[in-house]
Formats: sequence, structure tokens, C-alpha cells
Amino acid sequence: MMEILKRVNKKIEENKAEMISSLSNLLSIPSVGSDPEPGMPFGANVHKAYEYMLQAAKKEGFVTFNADNYGGHIDFEGKGTGIMGIVGHLDVVPEGDGWDHDPYGGEVFDGFMYGRGTQDNKGPVIASFYAMKALKECGYEPKRTIRLIIGLDEETNWHGMRYY
Repeated sequence: MMEILKRVNKKIEENKAEMISSLSNLLSIPSVGSDPEPGMPFGANVHKAYEYMLQAAKKEGFVTFNADNYGGHIDFEGKGTGIMGIVGHLDVVPEGDGWDHDPYGGEVFDGFMYGRGTQDNKGPVIASFYAMKALKECGYEPKRTIRLIIGLDEETNWHGMRYY
């Protein structure tokens, strides 16, 4: 087990620049919930952030499930039965005032990334996704499916998770 952990940690370090770039790209989408549009129950920008994650997952060969754009998940399929779930969300609260850096810039300054959603919750979603990616790239075969569940309206009503 220690050997796989060493390989995974090395792979995460190798993917660090890509992970930072992905988070910056995701942060650039102002995914504040807005009025529904056809096929986009939480507005166009929340949908754009969701599509970004689904496309990234498909590119890496993960299995995805989309619950009619109310939310969904990304699976790293396991060999046996059972699921280990990770829950995150892509919507953010409005940026408000007082920013020293562009709230949708995703810029790194003095070793910190700035942007609405870096901690709540786009940063953790990207970190979880890249952990799954590193495990997969290292040849790890999980016993249970590792599922990254993606919510889209946690900051408002969480209707998407009820629908999901």
C-alpha cells in the first residue's frame, strides 16, 4: 500500500501545473445561480461549470452520469460492489466587494490562488478529481467505485441533489 501512495503522490506532483490550470479555468466561470434556462435549471454559468467538469472526466476516461443537468457524478469504477462517495458543488455565492484580486481570475499570487470558489467548493472538487485521476494513472484498481458527486445549487436550495 505504501508503494501505491508514493506513486500517487508523485503523480499528483507531476499533474500540479495541470491541476492549477484546471482550477483557474473553473474559477473563471462565474457560476452564481441564476434564472433557469432551457436545459439549465440553475442558469447558464452554473451549467458551463458543470459541463467543464463532465468534459474533463470524459477526457480522462471516467464514467459520468448527468441527472438532467441538476447534478450528477464522475465514477472511477471499482472491481467489486459498493461506492465511496465524495460530495462537492460548483455553484458560488455572488462575489461581493472588497477583492484585491479578480474574483474570477484564478490567479496565483505569493503561493495562493485567488478566486470565488477556491475553498468553497471548486477547489475541493478539482482536488478530488485530480486525486482520482492520479490513482487511475498509477494503475490503482479500487475495490469499490469512487464517486465524485457534483451538486449545482448548494449555495441556494440544494434542489439539484434532491433531484439527483
